[in-house]
Amino acid sequence: MELILDTNIYRNLITDKNDEEIEQLIKHIKEITLKKNIKISFPINSAMELIAHYNDSNENEKLDCRNALKLLVEISTKIEFGRLKVNFIPPLNVVLAYYFFETEDIYMRMYASVITIAQKLVGNVAIESTDNMNDYVDLVKSQIEFEKNEIKTNYENYLKSINNGNVEWTYFEDKERERVEYFKSLRNGQLSFLVAQSFIERAYIISGNTLTKDEDFFNKVIIFMKDFCPALVMNEFLLEKIGHSVAALDSVKDKRWNTIIDISLIFGTLYNPKGDDKKLVTQEKQIKNAFDICGYENNLINLDEFLVLMDIK
Repeated sequence: MELILDTNIYRNLITDKNDEEIEQLIKHIKEITLKKNIKISFPINSAMELIAHYNDSNENEKLDCRNALKLLVEISTKIEFGRLKVNFIPPLNVVLAYYFFETEDIYMRMYASVITIAQKLVGNVAIESTDNMNDYVDLVKSQIEFEKNEIKTNYENYLKSINNGNVEWTYFEDKERERVEYFKSLRNGQLSFLVAQSFIERAYIISGNTLTKDEDFFNKVIIFMKDFCPALVMNEFLLEKIGHSVAALDSVKDKRWNTIIDISLIFGTLYNPKGDDKKLVTQEKQIKNAFDICGYENNLINLDEFLVLMDIK
């Protein structure tokens, strides 16, 4: 069994624990995973989110994220014969490139460096004289914002297409007929079909392949929608906010855009060419709803189930 823990699970596990208790927790989880032949993978998205808060201005937030990052690194990596051994869960762009073309995307080296940055931040790898860890933290924060903006731009392009080239997040607020039609297209899957196409188009772009929208392409869309159904349902939750004219979506810093991180983690979880027993560990109700809607409930467990599995009282 392979487990992928989301950011808040790591934070929940270290809440109200001192350094000694965290070390005991790490030791216990390592022993149980070895005993039960369970593999805990290194989720790039979760690590990036924790690194982004490494220097948070809120002292409690900073401490929690630093402790959670230590837990993540310690239970998902190990040194064998002097070499780092890690099974990492890739983010969205990497998954798209591998899923369609079995090639690495242009961001692969940057994402792989997240593992090294995390190792250095928790003290497992020596910091070199040329390293500026604060710059690395800022770089990770910028990458998260960039990825959110990628999806946000797709939504903005849609709004432009229905509003004479203008981006207006409250477009449907006083347009009852258009709002009804919008939610109709959302419920019947039309918008998700368009979103799926946009993901596939991105796969072609980042892998440098030429896209032809023929019958084969649309067959790929259908298969893709089935394989990554929960991620597309999560997109629908965001699309609902557009229909409800949530003005705050104008800023990528709005907490609703954190859904993009969840979507990316879901893609990494569901990309499973070997058919392994992979499960996402999360407490997020929206994610659970998305998995349930798609019939993927066996690919997810909650915190309580994880605690039982790990024999944590």
